[in-house]
Amino acid sequence: MIAIDFTETCSTYENFEIWEVDSIESFFKGNQILETIFTDFYKISVEDLFENRIQVQETDYQIILKLLKEVSDKTFFVFTLHDKNHFELIGLQKMKVMNFGIDIEKIKHNHIYIMIMDKQSSRSLNFG
Repeated sequence: MIAIDFTETCSTYENFEIWEVDSIESFFKGNQILETIFTDFYKISVEDLFENRIQVQETDYQIILKLLKEVSDKTFFVFTLHDKNHFELIGLQKMKVMNFGIDIEKIKHNHIYIMIMDKQSSRSLNFG
């Protein structure tokens, strides 16, 4: 989802949760289904990714984006410090449109953040 779309539709989502990802390894630990999605999508195991990173040319950020697009029962809004999506969230916080439970302006520069939101009639995945 791009920033402008989120600004226009944020009020249609509920149960917001922000997941802070400090490494690709912690991303896969967040939910077991992500390993399965990775294996299906890239046709290699997560262990192979860790052992021979050259097999997948994309950055961790690009891998995360691709895999989250494969999860159909949640909506994700991925951002990093000072990217377009992050600036959009800062604006929503300053206008008091959204309360993220954290100061969205003060995130770590070397982490990827994923806002997880419920769609209408979605089932629950536990991330953590």
